[in-house]
Amino acid sequence: MTRSSRWRSTGPTITVWPPDRFEVRCAFPPPDSTVSDRYHYAEFAYEAARRHRELGWAQHVQVVRLSDGGVLFDLAASHELPLEAW
Repeated sequence: MTRSSRWRSTGPTITVWPPDRFEVRCAFPPPDSTVSDRYHYAEFAYEAARRHRELGWAQHVQVVRLSDGGVLFDLAASHELPLEAW
């Protein structure tokens, strides 16, 4: 005999993760091409962009705020807002 679980629900599940707020876009030499990663926390996006810049593997690094499309970090344009402004 099989019993059904009491945990079953017909309603939508609520996500435990907060929505992403920043996108780190990187362009690498071929064959890697482009990569984009999304982050919720500004500190993590800032750290990722900084490390890509320091390692020197990426040809272009850009961080975009997803809510308004504002560019917070752009390696090619030498544009970097302080973390407090993110």
